[in-house]
Amino acid sequence: MDKIIAGESRFVEFKEKLPKSETLAKSVIAFSNGAGGKIFIGVSDTGEIKGVNDGELFDIQDKISDIIHTLCFPVIIPDIYVENLEGKNIIVIHVFPGNLPPYYLKSHNKNNGTYVRVGAENKQADHEFITELERKRLNS
Repeated sequence: MDKIIAGESRFVEFKEKLPKSETLAKSVIAFSNGAGGKIFIGVSDTGEIKGVNDGELFDIQDKISDIIHTLCFPVIIPDIYVENLEGKNIIVIHVFPGNLPPYYLKSHNKNNGTYVRVGAENKQADHEFITELERKRLNS
């Protein structure tokens, strides 16, 4: 709950509804390439808890898993779970810092599909940052 009150940040992102596949994948990739973070589905940009329809909870969780597995490389395995806040169910995608950076969109390749979290936004990584991520991978 404290994370929602604090608003979006380097570690927190809000989505009122399940976003487009590539948008979600970019967020997951950005968190994996950094210090990790949580994506809250069912929470507006202002932090208002809207909730997710109970009948859609499991379908949305399955879609999230499928999107991440299909669009992201190397494999990213977040925790995806339901949390009840203010009597409403939201879906939390807890993304951990990855051990095999750089993570990127399969369809865009490493040079064009690598994203990082800068403040409360996802930004495409430049060549220097990708090189730094590769160096981090080799040193771990």
